[in-house]
Amino acid sequence: MKIDELQLRGFGKWRDAVFRFAPGINLFCGPNEAGKSTLLEGLFAALYGMKKDYVRTARYLPEYEKYLPWDGGTYETIVQYEVAGKSYRLHRWLEKEREQARLFLNPDWSEVTGLYQEDRRKERNFLELHLGLTRSLFTDVTWIRREQMAAAEHLLPSLGTDEADPAVNRVLAELERELAAIGKKERADNTLLGKAGARVAQKERALAEAEAGWTAASRLARQIADWEAERQERERTREKLRQRLHRMQEAEAEWQARWRQSYIAPSPEQWEAWEENAVTAEERRLHRETRELLAALAARSAPDADTGSETERKRLEADYQRALELRKAWETCREQVNRLAASAIVGTERPRQRQKATGKFSSDRLLRAGSGLLLAAAAGAFLAGKGTYGWIAGVLAVLLAAVGTLRRRRARGNQHVPAVIEEWRRLQQEADRLEVTLREIYQAWNAADWDAFLQLREAQLNMSRQREADRQTEEWKRREEEARLLARWGDELRSILEAEKAERDRERDGLVQSLKETEERLQELREQIARASGEMGSHDSVSVARARSEYEDAIAALRSLQMRREALQLARDTLREALAEWNRDVSPVLNGLASDVMARITGGKYRDVRLDPRERFAVRLLEPVRQRVVEQEQCSLGTQDQLHFAQRVALLRLVSRQTEPLPLFLDDHFAHYDQERLERTLAYVAELSEEHQVFLFTCQQRELTLLEPYLRGSDRHKVHRL
Repeated sequence: MKIDELQLRGFGKWRDAVFRFAPGINLFCGPNEAGKSTLLEGLFAALYGMKKDYVRTARYLPEYEKYLPWDGGTYETIVQYEVAGKSYRLHRWLEKEREQARLFLNPDWSEVTGLYQEDRRKERNFLELHLGLTRSLFTDVTWIRREQMAAAEHLLPSLGTDEADPAVNRVLAELERELAAIGKKERADNTLLGKAGARVAQKERALAEAEAGWTAASRLARQIADWEAERQERERTREKLRQRLHRMQEAEAEWQARWRQSYIAPSPEQWEAWEENAVTAEERRLHRETRELLAALAARSAPDADTGSETERKRLEADYQRALELRKAWETCREQVNRLAASAIVGTERPRQRQKATGKFSSDRLLRAGSGLLLAAAAGAFLAGKGTYGWIAGVLAVLLAAVGTLRRRRARGNQHVPAVIEEWRRLQQEADRLEVTLREIYQAWNAADWDAFLQLREAQLNMSRQREADRQTEEWKRREEEARLLARWGDELRSILEAEKAERDRERDGLVQSLKETEERLQELREQIARASGEMGSHDSVSVARARSEYEDAIAALRSLQMRREALQLARDTLREALAEWNRDVSPVLNGLASDVMARITGGKYRDVRLDPRERFAVRLLEPVRQRVVEQEQCSLGTQDQLHFAQRVALLRLVSRQTEPLPLFLDDHFAHYDQERLERTLAYVAELSEEHQVFLFTCQQRELTLLEPYLRGSDRHKVHRL
C-alpha cells in the first residue's frame, strides 16, 4: 500500500491543507504544536473514519471531538492511495449529522462506493476489505508507539496461517464471557452461580423460618420489647457521641490555629498567652524556658561601641574637616600671593627705555631680575616643603618688584603699588595665621604634618570599622542564637502538638467507631424490629409446603448452572489447546523477525526477543550477560521504545506478507534513543523504505541530520517542514 496525497479540508487546526507524499521516507519536521500529530490522526481518519471497531452500533472514537475543525467549518478529508495495483481517491465528510464517504477509482474517477456494503455501524469498510485490517489492527501494526496493542486478540487471524479459523477467537471470547457470567464460586454476589447459591440459601432459610414460625411468635414478642428498649438507649448514646465529636471539631480548629502560630516568633504579650493557654504542663514548661532563655540572650546582647573611642573618633573627624577647610583656604591664599607677586614682576619687566649700546643694565632691570630670581627661589622652597624659606624669598621678591614698580610709576604719579603691597601683606598674614592654626591641630593629635595627620585619621577609621564589624558579628550571633531557640521551640511545640493531635485522633477514631457501631446497631435493631413485626404478622399466612417447593426449585436451578459451567469449561479448554498449538506455528517466524530488528538496533547486544500472542503480543528479551528473561517494563525507557519498534516492525513485516507492504508511522518515537542506536535504527528505517512507505514525524534536528545522506539527491524521499 502507498499513500500518494492527503487533503485536510477541515481537521483540527488544518484547513485546506494539501500534502503529497514520496514513496519512501516522508520526514515531517516542526516544533511542538506545529500540527504533526493532528496530521497523522487526520491521515488515519481519512483512511478509516472516526468510528470504533468491534462494536454493534455506531460509536465514535474519543478523538472525534478533539479534532473538530477549529474554524467551525466542514469536517472533511480526501486521501489518494494505491492498493493491489489500483489507485483510489477516498472522500470523507465526518460530521455526525451529514456523515458520508465516497470512493473513486483512478484515473477516470469512476465511483465504486456502491460496491461496498454498510455494516451495522453504518460504515463502509473500504480499507478493511482492501487490506483485511480494521482501523484498530492497522494502527496496531503500522503505528509505532509506546502503547499496548488495542486489538491483539483480533490480530492472530491476520498473521497468515490456514490452520486457524478467525472465528475461533470470537468463539473463545464468547465462551469466556459465558463462563464469567456464570462465575466460579457459589458465594459471589454478581454472577449467576452466586445468585443461584444465594437464592438456595435464602429459600433454605425461608423454609426453616416457616417450620419454626409457629413456635417463634412469643419469642419474637419478647425480643421486640428488648430491642425497643435497647434502641432508645442507643439513641441516647448516639446523641452524646455526636456532642463529643462536635467539641472535638472545635478543639481541632483551635489546634490548627496553634500549629500555624508555632511557625511565628511570639511577641512578649503572646508568650504570656501561650503559657496561659498551654494544654499540658510540658507545653507550659517549654514556653516558660524558651521565654527565659530569650530574655537572658537579650540581656547579654552585644555591648555598645566604646563611648570614649567613639567620641575621640568624632572629634578627630571634626578636626579633620576643619583642617581640610583650613588647608584649602591656605592654598587659596598662597595662590593669590603668588599671583600678586607675578603681577608685580610682570609690571616691572616693561623697560622704561633701551640702554645705550655699551651693554650696561639700568637699575630697574637689576631690580626686576633680582625679583624674578627670588620668586623662583620661593617657588622651589615651597615645592621642597620648606615653607619658611619660601615665604622669606617670596617677601623679598615682592619688595624688589614693588620698589621697581614704585620707581617707574612715581614719575607718572601712579599710586597703585602701595595697594598691591598692602593686599599682598594682608594675604601673607592670613596664610601665616592659617598655617599656625593647622600646626595647632597637628600638634593636638601629635602629628608632624598633614600626611601624618591623614595616617592618624585612617588608623582611627580602621579601628572604628573593626569595632563596628565586631559589634555586628556579635549581633548576628545573638540573632542566630535567638533564631535557633525559636526554631527549637517551634519543633518541640509541634512535636507536643502532634502528640496531642495523635491522642485526639485516637480518641476521635474511637468515638467515630463507637458512633458507627451505634448507628449500625440502631439500623440493625430497626430492621430486626420491622422484620420481627412482619414475621409475627405473616406467621399465620406462611405455607411450609410452598417454602419447601421454592427451595427444591432453587436447588435444581443451581445444579443446572453447575452442569452448564462444566460443559463450557471443557469447550474452552479444548479450543485453547488447539489455539496454543496454532500459536506455536506462528510464533517462531514472528520472534525471528523481532530478534533480527532488535539485533540491528542494539548492535548485537540483544539478539533473542519473544512475542507472546496469548498475552497481547507482550515482549520479552534474553539478557545476554546473566542469561535471564527480562520483561519489557523492566528495561530502560530507550530500550522499551526499541522493543516497541521491534514488535511493531515484526508484525508489520509478517502481516505485509499476506497483504502487501504496509506503510510505517513514527510520531516523535526516538526521544529516548541514544545517538548510536538512533543511527542504526534510522539506517534500518532507510532499508525498510525501499519496500515500505515511511512517515516519520519529529520536532528534533538530529533525525534530519542523520537521514540527510539518504534524503540528499533522491526523489524517493521527501522532507516536509511544518
